[in-house]
Amino acid sequence: MIIVDPSSKYKKRGTMKKFFGLFLVLLISLISFTSCKGIEKTNIVSTCFAGYDFASHVAGDKKSASMLLAPGQELHDYSPSPSDIERIISSEVFIYIGGESDAEWVEKQILPELNKDKTLVLSLMDIVKTKGNTYDEENPESAQEEKEEEEAELDEHVWNSISNAIIIVEAISNAISKIDDTNSEYYSKNAESYISSLVSLDKEIKSIVENKKNDLLIFADRFPLLYFVKEYNLKYDAAYKGCATVKQENTIVTERLIKKVIDNHIKVVFQIELSESNIAASIQNECKKRGQEVLVRTFYTMHNVSKEDYQNKVSYVDFMKKNIESLKIALS
Repeated sequence: MIIVDPSSKYKKRGTMKKFFGLFLVLLISLISFTSCKGIEKTNIVSTCFAGYDFASHVAGDKKSASMLLAPGQELHDYSPSPSDIERIISSEVFIYIGGESDAEWVEKQILPELNKDKTLVLSLMDIVKTKGNTYDEENPESAQEEKEEEEAELDEHVWNSISNAIIIVEAISNAISKIDDTNSEYYSKNAESYISSLVSLDKEIKSIVENKKNDLLIFADRFPLLYFVKEYNLKYDAAYKGCATVKQENTIVTERLIKKVIDNHIKVVFQIELSESNIAASIQNECKKRGQEVLVRTFYTMHNVSKEDYQNKVSYVDFMKKNIESLKIALS
């Protein structure tokens, strides 16, 4: 069976979490009364890779941007360090997701203490229209919870829709221009250039989808791609929805996906980057035994990136190009 973390929007982490919250308040109060001298200031701070990447391309060489997550770190297990808090408080623009992974500590501990006149705050989930990550009538087997689930949990991975990404880039450009209106034209041109690249990606994906022979994508992993499949009207099935943490492979779910792969002559089974799931490999091996060759490809969701990709400055656009190459095979 698959054992997942509780699906409530804000998880309770017991005594240590409460202690951390108290420590955070005290630390912020201390920082507010001390000088930031000797600390390298980052103008724009993002909790996740997508916000960081968009801000970096818009800011160019006029402002510095940084990501709170260490490359390769799991987004949903992150808690800010004292130096992270100091970076946020001294920043000019702070970008966070606004969902389960960061809203609790940001909205309860950081935002009340921020000087809103010095730090402009953007929540990605407030910028775009969000979708509920619950039971999907079109793909009933992809949900691991009951249809009767009372509270609709919102999918926080809004950047995986290219149309959302365009809206977010525009919002970030406006925010940076607001804190540095002298260079607003520079930021606007950078945003236009980046958006042009996003539009080209969108056109290429639409072309692939229009000429598809198959419209079913199989994700043998977590599924933070609701915005993507909805945008291009693609069918999907996944080992389990959202980004719940899997503790053990579910043989029933794996067998169900194997049957769907074979019955629909699926060529590609997807896993997501930085995943520890072995489901894709299990499906590939079992399908081979049953006479069907299946490729395992990575679909990049860009919640975070590997250390190597971060150091090589691989961008959202670069990752989407990799996704497009995989889609060409999967939908052919």
